[in-house]
Amino acid sequence: MRSSRFIAMLVALMFVAMAPLASAQANTNGVSAKARTAHTIKHLVAAEIRQSGRFYVKGQVTTYPNKFVKLHKKKCDKCAWKPLKQTKTSKAGSFRMEFDGPRGSCYRLFVPGTSKYKPAYRPVGCIVAEA
Repeated sequence: MRSSRFIAMLVALMFVAMAPLASAQANTNGVSAKARTAHTIKHLVAAEIRQSGRFYVKGQVTTYPNKFVKLHKKKCDKCAWKPLKQTKTSKAGSFRMEFDGPRGSCYRLFVPGTSKYKPAYRPVGCIVAEA
């Protein structure tokens, strides 16, 4: 009889000891999910530079100052996105990048996630033949 009481007491102590850990983990997951919002990307513009076959993308990521934003490239519809270039934003979050590529290539802007913000992807556009 003593051994069954000892086992019951041991199990009860384990549940008491683990209860704060489980509730703390649940609270942490709930807080981090609520705290992570999307990056704010403003004034995103992409265009060709004086009919030279070179292009630029510029904009402002107000939630990501003095950090690197990346330009991804995709050569075809079934191809994977690959990093092409990166540039550092100003203290206001502004950036500008120049790039070129063959017709049919598509580009997107990637802003990495932080503890406060989710990663953000914004389409820049595709290079198409002029009509």
